[in-house]
Amino acid sequence: MSEKEDVKEVNPTPPRQNEEDLDTLLKNFDQTSGEGLPSAEKLFEMARKAPDPVVSGNEKVEILSHSLILKKASVDGIGKGVSFTFKNNAGASIGKLVFEAILFDVKGNVIDTIERTINDFEAEKTYSLRIMTAKADKVDIVSYDVHIKEMVVTPVPEAEGDQRLVILRHSFQGTGAPDVGITTIKRGIELAVRNVCGESIASAIFAIDLFDAAGNYISTLKHIETDIQRNTSRAFLIQTTSVKDDIIRSYNIKLIKTVTAELEKVQLRRNEVKRLPEGREEVSGLVKNVSSVKSDAVVVVTYLDANEEPIGVRTLELRDIAPGTVQIFALDFTCPEGLTVKKRDIDIGELTEAEAVPAA
Repeated sequence: MSEKEDVKEVNPTPPRQNEEDLDTLLKNFDQTSGEGLPSAEKLFEMARKAPDPVVSGNEKVEILSHSLILKKASVDGIGKGVSFTFKNNAGASIGKLVFEAILFDVKGNVIDTIERTINDFEAEKTYSLRIMTAKADKVDIVSYDVHIKEMVVTPVPEAEGDQRLVILRHSFQGTGAPDVGITTIKRGIELAVRNVCGESIASAIFAIDLFDAAGNYISTLKHIETDIQRNTSRAFLIQTTSVKDDIIRSYNIKLIKTVTAELEKVQLRRNEVKRLPEGREEVSGLVKNVSSVKSDAVVVVTYLDANEEPIGVRTLELRDIAPGTVQIFALDFTCPEGLTVKKRDIDIGELTEAEAVPAA
């Protein structure tokens, strides 16, 4: 007989006792004219019996069934643990669910107390759990009391826009089936937005707080989406590859800033660094005019050392960039002797606001 076949519903009839029964003792006492009656304390001890078996859920976790796991080649009612099935009715994933099982012998003595934890228990799913004790080799388990000791519902993912850019939908992008209770691996966050204002949005800056299954904060990512035309929608993916994917279970996305094309006419779209002879380097890239008018701009590159202290600045003027077009730029820089460039900050500004520093 397999261990699975060995699980039977608990028999409500009290199990056989290997020691002298209280009713038998009292009958013998009547037949012997009251000789040998134990003390009141002993009578109370002999009258003790195991409580009725119970597995308790709550409004979010429904217990569907429970039973005693019987010992092999044993009589009904004598077991080694408990098996039960339950369902998530929380309407959301339960990030952490801890059950405590108290196992009793025939006299109601606690033989063992065991905890079991379930993680990432998804909404509307059912789960079967078996809890057994190694102490059953020396004593018979006849009853149990299982209850929820701790439960944390995973926060529902949220996304918030503003009066210019509204959120149409959001969800995890997932693939695969890595483990029991988890149907997808979280690879990124899909977000769809719509520009509802009368102007083109040059930049939309999102802050994304990430959480694990128990609602613990992991980290915050930043995402910038550019050039969203008026009265148009866009769907895009927020990458979460900088964080270990298998621990991300929820998020809170907030649109922290929108800048219209009237304020940010020219944007940086691409850049790269090339090493040149004689210790020189070149920063090059593309800028795009996202406004509806011809615009001028200035590229400002600040060169920083390992302590992020400036060691040089170069600027380049860009003239007459037509609406919707791109323009290439390139700047040379020679690092002062004894210093090393570790970082480069590139800013695109209005030409009238720039402090002109001739490019080397």
